[in-house]
Amino acid sequence: MTNETSPSPIDAPYAQDLAVTLQSSEAAVALALPFEERNTMYGHLHGGALASLVPISTFSAMRARGAAAAELCTVSLHIDYVRAARKPVVAETRSVRQARELEFFETRVTDADGHAIALASSIVRQGISPGAAEIDGPPPGPLDGAAPEIVSAIHEAIAASPFLSRRRVRLAGSARGAVALSLSAAPANLDSDGRVHEGAVLSLLDAAGATCPWTAAPTTAAAGGATIALHAQILGPLPAAELRARAAVRARKDRVSWVDVTVTSPATGHVHALGTVIYRFNEARGAGQSPPAAP
Repeated sequence: MTNETSPSPIDAPYAQDLAVTLQSSEAAVALALPFEERNTMYGHLHGGALASLVPISTFSAMRARGAAAAELCTVSLHIDYVRAARKPVVAETRSVRQARELEFFETRVTDADGHAIALASSIVRQGISPGAAEIDGPPPGPLDGAAPEIVSAIHEAIAASPFLSRRRVRLAGSARGAVALSLSAAPANLDSDGRVHEGAVLSLLDAAGATCPWTAAPTTAAAGGATIALHAQILGPLPAAELRARAAVRARKDRVSWVDVTVTSPATGHVHALGTVIYRFNEARGAGQSPPAAP
């Protein structure tokens, strides 16, 4: 059921300026973006114009089912640019899953010849509260300011996870809104060249980003939570040495936290990976209840 009181996302001034048109089908929402000078830079479609197709298409899909455009917000978006676009493109978006107020989408952008231009995944949230997010900053100095019960809960959570225990992940420091976790260069964490495996680093990024929000969780925090998005950049071949991930909550909104993670080598100080983890707490509990034993 379409919400007739809410304007279509393609009718927004920004979308109109891009000259986006809707080409929906039963299976997916498709948007066309023309190859016009206003959408280009250096002779090809600008990356920002291509990325813009993702929220326009996801909002169009949700609005077609009755969602009010004013209540929609992209919580997470990751896009990979496969090649430069020098022709008109079409973005086709499919819904992957709905989970309460969240909906997960995948978007594929192709040119007029059918060549892949970009691939994207995104999460849209419906019914987000008005107002700005609460912005946090990374705590300066050593991470040794977390409450003892939080430190104990983190240790217990790591010990309770067979996967993290096999990775030999350990807590290296914590403070309100920040944690540091280390990853051993144990044989089970290495690739065929004897370096730390990229998958092990992604696991470290996820663990640090998912643990971090619990250091700042209010007493009404949910009984559980989950990572809903992980964005990572690996900056080259990894060393055959211990790595450390330092995570800091950058912003919080309702039950969602955005966490920045930096992975370095304690031995050299070199940065080896960067990431962002988006973590969502479950439904809030009654006031006065303390956080659970495991983040």
